Amino acid sequence: MSQLVEYSVWNFENKLSLLQAELYYLNRRHAMAELKYQASITSAYNHRFFHEEAMARELYGIYLVENKMAVRGIPQLEMALDKYKKWGAVRKVDSLKEFIAMVHMSMEIHC
Repeated sequence: MSQLVEYSVWNFENKLSLLQAELYYLNRRHAMAELKYQASITSAYNHRFFHEEAMARELYGIYLVENKMAVRGIPQLEMALDKYKKWGAVRKVDSLKEFIAMVHMSMEIHC
């Protein structure tokens, strides 16, 4: 993937950053994971790939929720929801709405 980024930063930078974020997460390198999620979101936003920004925000939001940072994760998930709506991904919107509702319920139970 890094070779593709060298060929076209515009098209591949956000994808590489997202893959790196997921790998850092799997390897419990949380500080690097957060940086790469944020880099992916920024790159997708700057290059106007709103569907890829949605995916990066969703995965970042899930990462935050799974690591007991739901207060920070919910806004990411809600921004992803808005981007998916803009893209017209109706089923994805419905699925993400259900997930967000579950996170809210979980937060209420644990408070």
